[in-house]
Amino acid sequence: MDRKKRLLDQYECLPFHRHPLWMQVINGALSLQQVIAAERQHFLRTRAGQGLRRDAMTEARAQNERIWAALLSVYLEECTNQKGPSHLDLIRRLCVMGGVRDEDLERTRPTSANSAAVALYRDISRRGAACHLLGAGAVEHYYCKLSPKIYDAYTERYKMSGEQAETYRLHGPMDLEHSERSFAVLDEAVDIVGWEAVEDSVRDAFVATSLHYDGMLHAATGVLSYWDGR
Repeated sequence: MDRKKRLLDQYECLPFHRHPLWMQVINGALSLQQVIAAERQHFLRTRAGQGLRRDAMTEARAQNERIWAALLSVYLEECTNQKGPSHLDLIRRLCVMGGVRDEDLERTRPTSANSAAVALYRDISRRGAACHLLGAGAVEHYYCKLSPKIYDAYTERYKMSGEQAETYRLHGPMDLEHSERSFAVLDEAVDIVGWEAVEDSVRDAFVATSLHYDGMLHAATGVLSYWDGR
């Protein structure tokens, strides 16, 4: 079986386009205040992710030029302001325009599921830059399809402006490009860390992403629950 397909097929265990968080957002079942509470957890996860991206890029430079180049491009586009606002700045904007003071946003406490998600993302990165890149790339392959639906829900159901919800507009085409870059160096990644490490990292990246959405929903509703994918 094609390696890329084998990796992406693991998504079916926790297909996050059907996660209760996004089903409720798309159906308008949450209030705007609940959506903003969820996005504060998104802010925390993204802030932690910037460091993981940077560390993976630094590690890859000494290992493989093509993997390093893929990570560098993603880092510049997502984590710096060289090509527009960083992903973190865009989520900060969403929350601040939603009524959260910047100092309160910085003091946001993580939900338990969001803490677990970040811990698992960190563990994937410790396995190597290639594991970080392919895990993130697999998530982005599907997130690029979900992101425009979130944007539509935020602007149409929750009446956010395009400026406030911009992160979800950008992450459709941007994440598709990131995913394609990641899978373009799949063979190099397998050569460095081995197939099993890549396969496990993609599986765990899907799990971590689902945990992150569990944490966002917990922040919105106060209900501690973990989605089982069904």
